[in-house]
Amino acid sequence: MSGFDPDVLRPLLAGWIIGAALGLLETALVVIAVARSPGWPEQLSSFRVSIPVFTIAIVNAMLIGWTLVGLVMGALWIVVPMPRFAIGVCVIGLGITGLYAFIRGLERRGEATLFIGSGVLATVAFAGVLPLMATWQ
Repeated sequence: MSGFDPDVLRPLLAGWIIGAALGLLETALVVIAVARSPGWPEQLSSFRVSIPVFTIAIVNAMLIGWTLVGLVMGALWIVVPMPRFAIGVCVIGLGITGLYAFIRGLERRGEATLFIGSGVLATVAFAGVLPLMATWQ
């Protein structure tokens, strides 16, 4: 007899997997955006920390942060019934993305593409993929 309830572990594991995958994808998006930015060496030269050490810290922070968000979303999926969960994730995710686009504007093409792409990707992952993985048997 196991002390773990599969109905609780499945959503948490799904959130953990999705969060880690989002962390890796977001890291790749940020690396591509920074590499395509015309003045990134000059912008990062003002740091007193070496660029490789700074990069390692950012990558770890993104991976840990997105994994934590995934675990929280998995825990919320356990508590909040399904239609309300998906609608809430869509409203919050797309609302934050739309608010960013309204306040910050879209003239900074690289930054806007990165943020809007990240917001839409996270919204789809948590509103669509998380419930599928959490109920998969």
